[in-house]
This record gives sequence, C-alpha cells and structure tokens, in this order.
Amino acid sequence: MKHMLDLIVVGLGTMGAATLWRAAPKCTSVLGIDASGPTHRYGSSQGGSRIFRRAYWEGEKYLPLLNHANLLWHELEKQIGHQILFDTGGVFIGPTSSSVVAGSIKTAIQGNIEHEIWTSSTARARLPAFDFQNNIRVVYEPGAYAISASDARLGMLNEAVRQGAMIEFGDSVVKIENHDAGIRVTTKNGRTHHAKSIVLTTGPWINNNFLPELNNRIEPRRIPVYWFKPNMGFEKLFSKEHFPVFLYERNDGAILYGVPSIISNEPGVKIGFHNRQQDPAILDWKNVPVQQQYIAEISDVVKTLFPKLEHLPAQAKNCFYTMSQDESFLIGNSKTLTATYFASACSGHGYKFAPSIGDALANMAVGQQPCLSLSEFSSDRFNIA
Repeated sequence: MKHMLDLIVVGLGTMGAATLWRAAPKCTSVLGIDASGPTHRYGSSQGGSRIFRRAYWEGEKYLPLLNHANLLWHELEKQIGHQILFDTGGVFIGPTSSSVVAGSIKTAIQGNIEHEIWTSSTARARLPAFDFQNNIRVVYEPGAYAISASDARLGMLNEAVRQGAMIEFGDSVVKIENHDAGIRVTTKNGRTHHAKSIVLTTGPWINNNFLPELNNRIEPRRIPVYWFKPNMGFEKLFSKEHFPVFLYERNDGAILYGVPSIISNEPGVKIGFHNRQQDPAILDWKNVPVQQQYIAEISDVVKTLFPKLEHLPAQAKNCFYTMSQDESFLIGNSKTLTATYFASACSGHGYKFAPSIGDALANMAVGQQPCLSLSEFSSDRFNIA
C-alpha cells in the first residue's frame, strides 16, 4: 500500500484552506487537493472583500464561532505579515420593524459586543454617503471590519505549506472509498492516496460526487454582485477610512450589503442583494452574464440610497451561494464513509466563519475535540420530526 497520510482535505476554497492551515501543525503528513488552480472563479471564495461582523442578526447561536474566528483572523494576519483586515466598522440599517436591526441589537447585548443605536437624524450626520428615510434605525458596530478575501485564502494556503502541508492543484477527486486503514482517494489523473481521515469542503459538488446522504439538503444558486464608482469629487466619502461595511433591510424585506473598496483592483464599492436576485445555478455557471433586469433593479436602489455613487455599476459578476434548507451550515461526519468530515452550505454568509470552522474540522479529523460545539449545525437537525 502507498504511504498513509494523516489527512486529506478535498476542496481548497476558504473552508478547505482554513482546514489545511489549522491541520498542518497537528499532522505529520497532510495533503490538500483542488480541481482548479490557486486562484479561480469557480467557487464561493473568490473576490476581493468580505464582511466580518459579530452583532449577528441571524442569531446568538453563531457567536461562539464568530468569537473564535475573530481571534484566528487576527492570528492569520500576524502570521502572514501583511494587512488583510480593514477596520471599517459596520452599520446594520432598517425600518423600526427590521429583523436586521432587532437581531443585531439582540446578539450585541447577548454577546456583550460594543455597539450604538442611531436614529435617522444621527445616521444622516454620521453617514453622509447614505440618503436615509425618516423611519430607519441603525446599529453601529465599531469592531466590524472588511476582509481581503482572496489574499486571506492564499495566506492560509501559504501558511499551511510553510508548516509542512502538501497541495495538488488541477486534479479533481473522482472517488472516495472506505479502506482497511482509513480512506482511499482516487483522482481524475489516476493518482491514488490513502489517509487516516478526510475533510470534504467542495461546496455544491459535495452531495452528488461524494456524500449522497446530503441530497436534498443543499442547492447551488447564482447571485450577482456589483461594483459602483463614486461620482467625481465624492471619492473620500466612499473610502475604506470613511465608509463602513453595511447591511440594509428595505421595507419589502430585501437585504442589501456593501463593502468599500479595500484593494487596488476592486472597481468601486461592492454592493449586492443577499436574499434576492437568486437563480438556481448549474455548476458550469462562470460565463453566464448578469441579467439586465437585475442590473436595472440594483441601479434604481443605488440611485435612491447612494446619490453620490454612479447609478450604473462599473462591473457586474455572478457569485455562487450554496444554500441549505434553513440557510445555516452543515458541518459533521459522514454516516457512510469512515473518518470523513465535511462542511458545506455556507448559504452566502459563511466566509467570515472559515477559520473557526476549519479549526474545528482539523481537530475532528486528527481525533481531537473541537474547542466549540457544532451540534447546532449537524445535518441531523433536518431528521427531527
């Protein structure tokens, strides 16, 4: 039999990269495999920026993961030696009945997270880039920040290699089988690897290719992202020093998000809808253009909310969400494959959690207890009558 590896991580998006980074110091031999190259647009991890926030309107159950992720994001930045985190602060905005506002306040109080609650008049004074309605409230979290997404993922991979991990790019895994001593993995190029354990972080490919037990649990969706440039003379208003990351819940329940440009190659403020403009996605989605009706809709919203931005996007691209039935995560171990662990269905809000989820997966894969409970995110929750 070929050399037995301690661990194989299949799929090196941000979740897989984080797992490889956290596993490398714990293992004598760990291998990461990805079907594409070090940088690509085929998954959910590509792009220039993501939001990190802890006043999490989605619920207090995420707080332990968020707190741990916050520590690990700063640890990663220190390890790689250059800036990947940008202290923009964050504002979470909506009408007085808004779930985003009420949920953010509740989690902030529960987690003892520094925050302020602003009225419409205070928000106008503090946020001159926005044109607010009179009936809104704003939750301000000074500790929220933007993450340089692609740089952070590549930093994780580099740190994993520096600590002894091996990586194979451009070769997809086609078969995973139970074996006498663990798991056998076969790739498209004919390579065979044996490992004591395996972690699968392959996004929407995870159920059809590897874990049919997750069938009907996840659905890939295509969702557009846009970048808007400031009008001439208003660049400073939308700079990372003056423009916070934001969530904005409209009266109709649509949730808009935004991030200032934090890296030189981003063509303006990144803005998109989180919970609309979603279409079922085929897995070969990368060359599908954004629909003109979606561009028209987002342009109308930006024209109203941000009159000092150009109304038409400078760029529009499709992104990938892998959604679960309840828009929360699926993390656990396979019921059919030995020593096989997985994380999927980040549902459009998983990037910020990657270090803590990767750390938990790495611990489980090497036989250690994760430092946080993951029971809230088990796929077994869907089997409860």
